[in-house]
Amino acid sequence: MSMNEFAKDPSSIYRKAYFNKLSSISIAGKLIPVYDVVPAEAVAPFIILSSTSLTPLNDNLSFGYQAEILIDIVTRFPQGGGKKLSDDVANAIFSKVYTKENFYRDSEWNITATQLERTRYIQSESTSGYVIRKLITFSNFIEQI
Repeated sequence: MSMNEFAKDPSSIYRKAYFNKLSSISIAGKLIPVYDVVPAEAVAPFIILSSTSLTPLNDNLSFGYQAEILIDIVTRFPQGGGKKLSDDVANAIFSKVYTKENFYRDSEWNITATQLERTRYIQSESTSGYVIRKLITFSNFIEQI
């Protein structure tokens, strides 16, 4: 394995790898859309690939990054509602990305197995209903090949 002379930014491939794994999730027969930027006409439930962060872990032999991605599950109910739908979507997400296997690999990048960092809920009421969001933060180590 030869050392690349210059580091590259893995942000795009990191988000794309998550998008590809999450874009086929369905709950009760309904496909749950995944967005990078949520369009105005989007109807909940949906998944947002929210913020990502990279911390360089370089040595003299390779370029590496500790990466985190925040996944935002958005559910909406006319009134009341509960956490079950967001938990069902979270379980489907876990089954796609939370594995001990290597997460992604191509000719330029190796993304290692996913670690769960944290989850939390945000609940809010508005004139258009009751919104329950579940935020999930995953992390991976990314190595430039």
